[in-house]
Amino acid sequence: MEQGERETLKLVALGDERAFNRIVRKYSQVIYPYLLYWLKSPQLAEEVAQDVFLRIWKNRQKLPDVSNFPGYVYVVTWNRVHSQFERGLLETEAPDVAQADQALTNPQTALETKELAAIMRRAIESLPPRRKEIFLLSRNEHLTYEEIAARLGISRSTVREHMVEALVFLRAYLRRNAGVIIALLWAFINLL
Repeated sequence: MEQGERETLKLVALGDERAFNRIVRKYSQVIYPYLLYWLKSPQLAEEVAQDVFLRIWKNRQKLPDVSNFPGYVYVVTWNRVHSQFERGLLETEAPDVAQADQALTNPQTALETKELAAIMRRAIESLPPRRKEIFLLSRNEHLTYEEIAARLGISRSTVREHMVEALVFLRAYLRRNAGVIIALLWAFINLL
């Protein structure tokens, strides 16, 4: 984490709203495409992004102790996405292609996305066969846990367990091999 960001986080912890706005501007550009990909709704992605930053603000007193703020943002964001999945609040419409394209036309983002796609493919290939199969059915074919369970003849809880383990493994793999910032982007690329 950059020293300037560490100082900004100390100011946020003290209640400095301008410092917090700098954090929001910086990280919303990273998490919004991620949210848009998974939530498939610009409105819902914006709402969840606001919720992410609201949670960070409510827990601002802990920020000086956070050694990996990008990772912290990632965890808060993923937890909010996961909550949306668990509550079944996701719309089935396609994501706003224009907004996703705009987010991806940034040259730096495009380079990171290419690098991340290769790392992500290697990470998925490292999963045990059954876990890989379940993960790909969920992410590529967009099947629900119930649909995967029915297709594979296993329980929904087994599917959920495999998905949790797959996501934990993939997050750790990305942190080790791609860095934390690029790990924030992993979810909105086409995995295959």
